[in-house]
Amino acid sequence: MNLMPTSKSKPISSVVDLEERTWLAAHLRGDAEAFSKLMHAYRKPVYSFLVRNGLDQSARDDVFQDIFLKIHKSAHTYQSNRPLSPWVFTIAVNTIRNFQRKVQPVSVCLEAAEIVEDDAPSPDCEAQLDETIDWLEQAVIQLPPAQAETFTLSIIKGMKIKEVGEILGLPLNTIKTQLRRARQTLLESFQSNKNSNIKASKADSYQGVPHE
Repeated sequence: MNLMPTSKSKPISSVVDLEERTWLAAHLRGDAEAFSKLMHAYRKPVYSFLVRNGLDQSARDDVFQDIFLKIHKSAHTYQSNRPLSPWVFTIAVNTIRNFQRKVQPVSVCLEAAEIVEDDAPSPDCEAQLDETIDWLEQAVIQLPPAQAETFTLSIIKGMKIKEVGEILGLPLNTIKTQLRRARQTLLESFQSNKNSNIKASKADSYQGVPHE
């Protein structure tokens, strides 16, 4: 019988977070593998963030490289007592904003929902899901940029409101307001779209009924 006290193991996410915080310091000390670890961990999230912010394919690679170049150049400003992810996405957001101001109008195209793959989804289910995603992407494009950015970081990336505020440089109350307005606008748009589809479906059904 073991009478020694047992300590609860740390969640995997906490362990990963603590490991991430050492990468830039190690990079500054000349560790050749440290920055590679950072890029391996963040290249996919950062690239998907570029897609969700409406950057066309011809611009993504340049902006992607610019983001990681700025991370390299700004490594000395990172404080290892804070999570790495918000710091990385602060640089990503600022780089995207600078690019959009210089090259193209501000536009945001979000991947509106994560799709959980079923073993064998039916064709009707896939068609309906594709239609919903297409609608939602168009609806989010109509949101003001601040609301779209807040929605992306909070809902899609799953960041805490405090982290989103730090990244966007906005007070917590403003972030909450932007998120609430974005959700309300999308909900109203969804309901309107749903009602339109129901009316169209009824009209089609009525036309298909033979008249005496």
